[in-house]
Amino acid sequence: MRALRIGIDGGCWNNRRGYGRFLREILAPLPALDAGASYTLFLDSSGVQDQPVPPGVRVVEVSTSAGVNQAAHASGRRSLPDLLRMSLTVARHDLDLFFFPSVYSYFPLLRPVPTLLCIHDTIPERNPAFAFHSARQRRFWNWKVRLALAQARRVLTVSQYSRRCIERHLGWPADRTDVIYEAASSAFRPVPVSGGQAPYVLHVGGISPNKNLPALVRAFASVQQSRPGIRLVLAGDHLTDGFKSSHAELAALIRAAGLESSVSFTGYVPEHELPALYSGAALLAFPSLDEGFGLPAVEAMSCGLPVVASRGHALEEVVGGAGLLVDPGNEEQLALAIAAILDDPARATRLRQQSLARAAEFSWSRAAGELLAVFRGMMERL
Repeated sequence: MRALRIGIDGGCWNNRRGYGRFLREILAPLPALDAGASYTLFLDSSGVQDQPVPPGVRVVEVSTSAGVNQAAHASGRRSLPDLLRMSLTVARHDLDLFFFPSVYSYFPLLRPVPTLLCIHDTIPERNPAFAFHSARQRRFWNWKVRLALAQARRVLTVSQYSRRCIERHLGWPADRTDVIYEAASSAFRPVPVSGGQAPYVLHVGGISPNKNLPALVRAFASVQQSRPGIRLVLAGDHLTDGFKSSHAELAALIRAAGLESSVSFTGYVPEHELPALYSGAALLAFPSLDEGFGLPAVEAMSCGLPVVASRGHALEEVVGGAGLLVDPGNEEQLALAIAAILDDPARATRLRQQSLARAAEFSWSRAAGELLAVFRGMMERL
């Protein structure tokens, strides 16, 4: 088989959410897996910034008026000239295959080239109130997804749950969808933490409507009544993140409940600081209403943290029997699960061991190998 020339959309390269981590982590091992293949990463004006591109990957920077993360936020969209600049630049390169690591940063391709499109979840389609401020934004999103699917040869996603949702809600056949699980980077492992601090329940992720954080705050308030020293730490970017936020609602709820001294927002936490944040927590509470994968759950488990997560979507698939699964609509059940870990050290220890064992089943090097197999399979089908 001749060497593949693969183009990759780098619009999410600097994204601070799971989209960015997915692209950076799965790309890093690829060049070593097939020395003959060439990889070209197309970056917009946000450039490389503080996320270095791995050796063996060629970078093409496109001059745009704004990067995807600045332009394609919950109340805005990318400009047509910027989309055209990306399209024209890619069209000037002779590629065998093109990979969009997220439909979020999709732009039209002007030359016919086999395209692999990654759709991480269908939250915007099934729960538009979680993603959009207006019907206009929803229409733009739907047009983009439909155009992206029209150009795609195959779709990639990150859980069997998302695969089923893509078939059901986007009409894309399951036999043309590949599933590759995400993983935690090697930096996520149990690390020593200083003692003497009050125990805390941790949530990591966007401060977004689908995260079900009002329910978590209310459940925490119930737990705290008989455990006054416990704290709730909400780690996630609520200042510069472009996705729809529920921060204002949460802040008002916390004030009304008199929890200002017990619930804290950290803002954005750099990736290198997250292992210590996970390792120092009593548990991760992740009661999302919907997730396509739920990367913080795997990161937490890699640090040996007990996990309380929602059943009924991808978190159940990812956490499996390693954590406590609850109905995300049942705040009493959520509070009881949190209390069960706080009050039973033996159970907490057992869950920590189960978390480490479960996290070891996920691997970015394996994911990169599976992605390369998808690339080769697409070319064999031509």
